[in-house]
Amino acid sequence: MNTQTGCDASSACTESTITCLQENGLTFIGRYYSQTTHIEGKKLTAGEAQLLSEGGIDIVAVYEDGPTSYSYFGASRGTSDANGALAQALSVGQPSGSAIYFTVDYDATESDIAGNITAYFAAVAATIGMQYAVGVYGSGDVCTAILDSGYATLAWLAQSTGWGGYADFTDWVIKQGNEGSICGLDSDSDVAQGDFGAFRVSAI
Repeated sequence: MNTQTGCDASSACTESTITCLQENGLTFIGRYYSQTTHIEGKKLTAGEAQLLSEGGIDIVAVYEDGPTSYSYFGASRGTSDANGALAQALSVGQPSGSAIYFTVDYDATESDIAGNITAYFAAVAATIGMQYAVGVYGSGDVCTAILDSGYATLAWLAQSTGWGGYADFTDWVIKQGNEGSICGLDSDSDVAQGDFGAFRVSAI
């Protein structure tokens, strides 16, 4: 299966950034939706989505507020996050049928996954419906469980090799690599395979 190289970034892309990505052979970038972030440039805007699309860089949408502990998760939070993601997807012109990934950014235990985390993804899936594919980002154990539950159809394996199930999980469509600076972005490297739900927006 052919693979592609990209990155995910919590800082916004400019025209010069996009040129740098092109020159380095990167074909996609993960960018964020959020309702609570105070990080300047973290959220994807319609203007940035246009620039990336015009530059031939595919976009992967990632929803993230603060999913770093068990207490974050649950059905009500899943509904809220999914509705926030839908509103932001509409605002940037994300086409239906592409993916939005929702993150579990800590080494969740089996009981955590079976409890609030599964309830969260069940609510996300119910709210998103058929508008977008639901993706899961997290440990191998998280990705396995949520794929098996049917509440997500795509998995993005987090870079933390010490998290549960990392070595055994092979059903990823995106695999995160090293953290660092790519083209001046605060970013991580990524490799993708198959259809991973990336998109470009239509020209205005």
